[in-house]
Order: sequence, then structure tokens, then C-alpha cells
Amino acid sequence: MADLATGEILENYKGLLIQYCQERGLSQPTYTETQHGPADAPSWQVTVAYGDRTYETSKPVPGSKKFAHQIAAQQALAEIDSRRENFLAGDTAESLMTLPVPHTAPTLTHTALEVPISLVSSALTIANERLTTSQPTRYRTLTDAEFSQKLSKLTLEIVRNLLETAEQQQITFQ
Repeated sequence: MADLATGEILENYKGLLIQYCQERGLSQPTYTETQHGPADAPSWQVTVAYGDRTYETSKPVPGSKKFAHQIAAQQALAEIDSRRENFLAGDTAESLMTLPVPHTAPTLTHTALEVPISLVSSALTIANERLTTSQPTRYRTLTDAEFSQKLSKLTLEIVRNLLETAEQQQITFQ
């Protein structure tokens, strides 16, 4: 976390953003800044470009240029996390705007399943654990969209297997 009041960086956000880009095969982040205010008390408006995205700080960051870069990287990572959470939560409007769309979308057949949310949540946790264990984050070559797709498919597979087994064992869910 970065403390704007003291100008102290508690984590290397630039390094974390570089790691994020490397894991996904994106170009390295580049920083451009515009100085605001006097030279003895500057503030910096910072733009971070990574992959095919850009992020700009919402307002100038007071302090050193190095500190402003860290704040920009921290905010960019927070935006990335927010997009990922929105995508996983099924926010299609946000997902369509921020995630790449495959050239050919597979045809899906929908079968309605009525399943308790706790079962889906447990299946999602299991699927996430399986995927992250099989390919740790630091070696992951999948994009966020690909990982999310695999996660949703595996979650659905686990739920369907649980429902099949429950039906065979004559177990009902409340």
C-alpha cells in the first residue's frame, strides 16, 4: 500500500505490474508524466501504458516522480482487479468493454440448472484451486479472459457432476 500523506511505498507496485504483464505476454508498462505545480512542490499526472491498455491517474500525485509512478501502477492494478471481479461476477457490460472477444464464439446450449448458491460457490472455489495448482500464477500463460473461461467451464463441470451424483444417491438440495 502507498501512503499519500507520508509519500511512503509499502509495496513495489511497478514490479507487480511488470509481473502481471510478463505472465500474460503483454508489453512492459511504460510511464509518461506531466508535471503540475512549482518545481519545489511538484505533482505528477501519470499515464501507464501496458499491453493494449492505458491508465491515467485521476488527479496529479504530489511528491516525487518515482512515488507518482508507484501510485499509478497501484491504481492500474486496482482497476485490473476490479475488471476481473466484474467479469467473474457476470457483469457482461463491463466484460464486453474490457476483455478481448474470441474471433469465433462457440455455440452454447443452455440447460437451466437450479442449484443452491453455496454449492456453486464451493464448486468455484474448488475449480479455482485446481486451476491455480495446476499452473501457478507466476508461470501462467493464460490471459485473464482465458483463465476465466476455463474457471467457469470447470465450475460448471463440477456442479453438474455433483448434481449427477446427488441424483444417483437420491440426495436433494434445500
